[in-house]
Amino acid sequence: MADENNPQLPLTPPPGDGGPGAANIQPVNIEEEMRRSYLDYSMSVIIGRALPDVRDGLKPVHRRLLYHMYDMGLLHNRKYVKCAKVVGEAMGKYHPHGDAALYDALVRMAQTFSLRYPLVDGQGNFGSVDGDPPAAMRYTECRLTTIAEDLNVDIDKQTVDFVPTYDDSNIEPVVLPSRIPNLLVNGSNGIAVGMATNIPPHNLTEIVDATITLVNNPNSQLADLLKFVQGPDFPTAGIIHGKSGITEAYKTGRGRFMMRAKAAIENITKDRQAIIVTEIPYQVNKARLIERIADLVNNKHIDDVSDIRDESDRDGMRIVVELKRGGEPQLVLNQLFKHTQMQESFSMILLAVVNGQPKEMGLVQAIKYFIDHRVDVVRRRTAHLLAKAQEREHILEGYQIALDHLDNVIVIIRASGNRAEARENLVVYFAGKKIDINVTGRPPKLDPEKPFTALQAEAILELQLHRLTKLSIDEITKELAQTRESIAEYESILASEKKLRGVIVKELEEVKKNYGDARRTRIEEEAAEIHLEDLIADEQVAVTVSHGGYLKRTPISTYRMQRRGGTGRTGMKTRDEDFVEHLFIASTHAYILIFTNTGRVYWLKVYEIPDVGAAGKGKHVGNLVGLQPGETVRTMLAVRSLEEEGKYIFFATRNGTVKKTDLKEFAHVRSIGIIAINIEKGDELVTATLTDGEQIVFLASHDGQAIRFDENDVRSMGRNATGVRGMRLDENDYIVGMATTPKDIKKAEAAVESAKAKAGVPEATATDETIPIKGSLILSVTENGFGKRTPADEYRLQGRGGSGVINVKTTARNGKVVGIAQVGEDSEVMLISQYGKIIRMDSSTIRESGRQAQGVRLLQIEPGDRVAAAVVIPPEEENGGPLLQ
Repeated sequence: MADENNPQLPLTPPPGDGGPGAANIQPVNIEEEMRRSYLDYSMSVIIGRALPDVRDGLKPVHRRLLYHMYDMGLLHNRKYVKCAKVVGEAMGKYHPHGDAALYDALVRMAQTFSLRYPLVDGQGNFGSVDGDPPAAMRYTECRLTTIAEDLNVDIDKQTVDFVPTYDDSNIEPVVLPSRIPNLLVNGSNGIAVGMATNIPPHNLTEIVDATITLVNNPNSQLADLLKFVQGPDFPTAGIIHGKSGITEAYKTGRGRFMMRAKAAIENITKDRQAIIVTEIPYQVNKARLIERIADLVNNKHIDDVSDIRDESDRDGMRIVVELKRGGEPQLVLNQLFKHTQMQESFSMILLAVVNGQPKEMGLVQAIKYFIDHRVDVVRRRTAHLLAKAQEREHILEGYQIALDHLDNVIVIIRASGNRAEARENLVVYFAGKKIDINVTGRPPKLDPEKPFTALQAEAILELQLHRLTKLSIDEITKELAQTRESIAEYESILASEKKLRGVIVKELEEVKKNYGDARRTRIEEEAAEIHLEDLIADEQVAVTVSHGGYLKRTPISTYRMQRRGGTGRTGMKTRDEDFVEHLFIASTHAYILIFTNTGRVYWLKVYEIPDVGAAGKGKHVGNLVGLQPGETVRTMLAVRSLEEEGKYIFFATRNGTVKKTDLKEFAHVRSIGIIAINIEKGDELVTATLTDGEQIVFLASHDGQAIRFDENDVRSMGRNATGVRGMRLDENDYIVGMATTPKDIKKAEAAVESAKAKAGVPEATATDETIPIKGSLILSVTENGFGKRTPADEYRLQGRGGSGVINVKTTARNGKVVGIAQVGEDSEVMLISQYGKIIRMDSSTIRESGRQAQGVRLLQIEPGDRVAAAVVIPPEEENGGPLLQ
């Protein structure tokens, strides 16, 4: 046994007296034996099973079936025969494998959706494009198609070599003569050992035209052939998306291209559309395709689909994908291409057996190998026809000689004792020798170059008496002349390469005339993937957000159709206890950044917010982004570009921490959100705002303190940073709000108004292009319903991290501060209590007072109730007319 000291098994037989077979034991190295055996197996699979021959484009199983059917006489104009009979006889005579392999091959050659030009004419159930299996072979019938007959034509004229079958009981052709360039026309696919082939079908007319070009000019290049060959042509039609992969495959033998289903968009009702699929990619199972679409719809991967139906019938394919009302058909179609087999790649590998060896080749080489095969077939056929014509000429010449000496021939035959003696006497007589039979007339004219033969004598003996009439004698003379013309033609073909190629061209033109048809597959230039954003017009819309978290968008043109001083129109239909809290004027291609209490940020494209009309309620934010359990939205910001330089997001947390982060840090937000600010345990985000880095920050606390500092006191940090101290808070105190004002308010207001004028949006309305100016007065509201307005400049500027100064003098009468807001003289404010009591008022009605004041009553609070929030209502005035009502 092998071990570390003796790694090799002994190559000599073990000692012993041995048995009767001991003398036949041969030592074999197992490594060499395994290598040799595996190579033999591999070549057997490659040559004998999996790969097609470059000459006729057939694998052995297909070749044996077609030859056997041709041999059985199952031509296109004969009756059908049971497939079981064809498979059984082919298995017994030629193919020593299971009947399932033979029947599967036979079925595929009959399927109009598998072969571009079917080779078998089937009767019965031969499967379907839905993947339905064929009926059992005892039920189905078959015969050859006319194009399959042209694969076998001239096989009886010694055009190809024959070899013994597996049991030496019959012979079978090594290859079929094949007038059709079948390898390219019908394609092939197969997996061998260590290699595979995947050749798509092509249009016969295009391939034949390319072949004729190469026959006439063997030096033609690929560019010359591509004038005729556009690309693959599939039996299921469809669309090829892009040409680059096709050209590469034709050049090197390998290439990859995309196939697409043919789909159209139809209006099924006044406001509903449907996607109609009439052609699918090659070898795609239609039933599985429909199941896949249904799964995507059920799993919410594709929205806007209301129904899927298969309306296919014997007249053609028709898959109907109905869309929901308002669904975008181009977007859904793009999703179908992306997630289903409506778009499939085809990896083309032009690999075939050449001279007994597998070889990868380009289009030019593949056609040249077929032409070489046809040259050999035509030459061998012509040589065979020439030999037959010369034999016939020899017989006809014998007839002619005999007819010239008809009387003596009759006398010789009558005087001979038997058939053999008559044959010998005729040969001797026409050789000019003396025989023992009395003959009269002139002696025969001798021709040393063409002596009279026994074959001619035998033909004369078989001559029927009616052939001795004058008419028959003329026919023999005429046939002899025609035969000599044929001989001259055959000899000229064999003597001239040009003439031989002319014969090939003529036959190819006949093939094109008989079987050529229009192209089915359309080839389109590759286009960029369609995204929803490409389909949405870039226009300004009004985005409204309610206090309850409902979002909607409406074109601002909806609000501009009124005259100055009009009564306005409803901008958003809300519940009685809900109200509009934010209004953004933003581009449909802008982003809405959504910040939550846990410090995470989500984003939406504005076009993803539903456009539900001016009076619609919209959709809740929880249905638009995937908020995590326990998260609540604290701030929403409209931003045109996340890559813009010089823009920052400024954060403030409950415990007085502040942080500034570059806007660019939020350019790659995932659907599940990302961290915007690291929130420590026991803390939460209060608010965030967009700045230009040159703002004055105002923080207010629950106990009535406030601090005002320069934004530049806070350096820019990354998303995962916690931030720095913005305000030092007493125990149990916390931040209730933040405001930002420009260092130079008048200059900033002028810049903003200029930008708004260019955009054509309402005054005092925030846009995604500017840092909004919200007013220079700070409105502070307390929990008992009191409030006051104080100019921002009354709060002295100090460094961050301090305790600040008094904002509101809090007492038992007015309570603690619950919120602050920036207001101007024309702002409107809405207060809502914990019990749901709401009041709306003009900010100008609130008295302006100093920092130390307690404020005035804004809302009469019932015992046990407290103010929950105070917000500034979005601007309503546009040329004197309210936006919201």
